[in-house]
Amino acid sequence: MVFSVSEYIIEIFRGLYSYIIAVIVVLASYIIAHYLSKKITALKTIIQPAIAINTARIVKLIILTTGVFVALSIIGVDLGGLLIAAGFTGIVVGLAAQQTLSNLFSGLAMIFEGRLKPGDVVRIGSDWGTVESVNVLSTTIRLFSGEALVIPNSVVFNSSIYNFRDLVARRIQLTIGISYNSSIDKAIDIIKKTLWDHPLVLAEPEPFIIVDSLGESSVNLNIFFWVSSKHFLQVRSTILGELKKKLEEAGIEIPFPQRVVWIKQTESTR
Repeated sequence: MVFSVSEYIIEIFRGLYSYIIAVIVVLASYIIAHYLSKKITALKTIIQPAIAINTARIVKLIILTTGVFVALSIIGVDLGGLLIAAGFTGIVVGLAAQQTLSNLFSGLAMIFEGRLKPGDVVRIGSDWGTVESVNVLSTTIRLFSGEALVIPNSVVFNSSIYNFRDLVARRIQLTIGISYNSSIDKAIDIIKKTLWDHPLVLAEPEPFIIVDSLGESSVNLNIFFWVSSKHFLQVRSTILGELKKKLEEAGIEIPFPQRVVWIKQTESTR
């Protein structure tokens, strides 16, 4: 009887010892995960912040999960049955959350690929704006009109993205119509002088103008010139205003659409 009680007490201490070791393993995994997460997050000054932050989250999750599984095996939990149950649960959850998983993997792919970075000026579809953040499930773009546009990453990943991140200069194309009675050569000379006199229009590549088409009420001139990317909208607006003013001062008409209407007179109306 004494032997049985002693053996029982030893088993209790063994169980307590296992639980203590398991708790130590979980705490150690948490400390390691927290330490590595901070170290990886600190790399955002070297690499893209989104990559650093999301990588830190993934590493932390992996280490904590591993620590919990190790702790469970120490206290004698059958991981085989647990893994089978987790597998079935994962299948059910995966089927119920296909869109979320699609956004997750699309986000991770874009983050590690570096397709978008905070601060990039982009056009996605008809939307123009500046990228504010690229997260694991969605991307936030601050539109030029001021609104924050949140797009699921799967949509962004499968869209054509126009990214103006690395553009030093951008080409501006304008179309201006002049009346058929106006001199084309004179209009081109005025346009060239206006462009050359503007301090933000680049000399290289050199601006050029072509006669593009003969419209219903105007001769249409296509104007091409280059500006610094950061001054794109400002220069485009001011140049349009200056061209209208200079052409009108020179007596060159910029006509509005016109129609010549012929009215047929019948015998009964004469």
